[in-house]
Amino acid sequence: MNKIWWSMQDLKERTGYSEDWLKENILLHPRYKSMLDIENGGFVYYPERKGERWCFIASKMEEFLQKHFREIFSKKGDTHANQKTIV
Repeated sequence: MNKIWWSMQDLKERTGYSEDWLKENILLHPRYKSMLDIENGGFVYYPERKGERWCFIASKMEEFLQKHFREIFSKKGDTHANQKTIV
């Protein structure tokens, strides 16, 4: 059965990438954060306090990852690619 909502663990399993990589390259990346955050009409709940969990609308996150696949992985010349995101 497909889940309606994903946890961070679900996202890691679906993509095969670590939480740190997902945060740095997608979730906290300025290019995508404004699109994803529910505060801006997106479909990702960003934890506000320690102990809270990430939550993603599964179908929309899957669609986003497919739509932005090339962009996410072709950042070799992108100035943000080598910057560390401080959380």
